[in-house]
Amino acid sequence: MEKGELKMNHLIFGLLIGTIFSFLPLYFLELPDEAFFTLALFNILFASLIFPLNGTLTKKIFILVIGNIIGLVWNYLFCLFAYSAANSLGSLFSIPYIILSPFINLVWIVTFWAMSLTFLAPSERRVEGEI
Repeated sequence: MEKGELKMNHLIFGLLIGTIFSFLPLYFLELPDEAFFTLALFNILFASLIFPLNGTLTKKIFILVIGNIIGLVWNYLFCLFAYSAANSLGSLFSIPYIILSPFINLVWIVTFWAMSLTFLAPSERRVEGEI
């Protein structure tokens, strides 16, 4: 199997796994639709950007699963915060929530993506950079 074909197989497999992980919370958890869209966006971006890189498929799937767990916890806590803020502030909270919600969700996506790149970097390269 050629190296380019292997990367394409990793990408297709990653997109399929990401799709499955995106739909699981929709069926089993009571999260709002925006949490589903955030996880779907994360899985599509993650699979298309990380799975073609060098590294084992096991590492990539492990990182994807951890990212989905972090995303679910983040969205659950953010929903709890939004409900409590809406109860205490009323309709005053709706406009800042609509504006800031995508940016706050980008915080965990960008941070996790950067950390996953570090985890995928080969150990030889990390040692060379320290010298």
